[in-house]
Formats: sequence, structure tokens, C-alpha cells
Amino acid sequence: MRTPARKVPLPACLIILAATIATAQDGQQGMGKNMPSFADFDLNNDGVITETEFYEARAARIKDHTQEGRKMKNLANAPAFDDIDTDDDGSVSPDEFGAHQARCRKNRGQ
Repeated sequence: MRTPARKVPLPACLIILAATIATAQDGQQGMGKNMPSFADFDLNNDGVITETEFYEARAARIKDHTQEGRKMKNLANAPAFDDIDTDDDGSVSPDEFGAHQARCRKNRGQ
């Protein structure tokens, strides 16, 4: 007899980074449903995400979700820029961004 799958709440990091289905860009594989690509946050296309870009892109994604009528659960628990900038150099590299998304997927149980 199969045990029913346990429902796991969607972590805040996915809520904040969720919007459209990610596509492969800049040689990076898409991260799956509702997970954006690095390019979605690298607004000036310089290869890194600054704190300003991060919060601007996040605000735009939240606005889009709100206009689409999506629920914004756990918004207060959203990760800060410093949570993703793990080397504390003031910018998020593609590797840091990918590592953050991998942590989110792991927390989600994917």
C-alpha cells in the first residue's frame, strides 16, 4: 500500500522568485516551473546581479503576480539579497544564483 505524498509548503524563496516558467538562457538550464532565469534579474545584462537590480526585479515580479491575482504567501519570509550573495562581494554571480535556486528546489523536495 502506498503512503500518500506529504504536502510541503512552498518556501518563500520560490514565492519571491516565481513568475514565468524559466527557459534556458546564457547556457544555464531552466530551473523549472515558476523559477526565473538569471537574466530575469540581471537587468543591465552585465553578468552580475546588484542589490538594486535584485530588489527592482523582485518588485516587478511581485507586481505582476499581484495583477495576475496570484497569492503571495510567505512574502514576509522572502530571502534578502545578502542571503543569495554568499561571498559578500556586493553582487550575485550566475553560480550564486544557481546555488540559491538549487537550495530552493531541495527545500521544496524536487
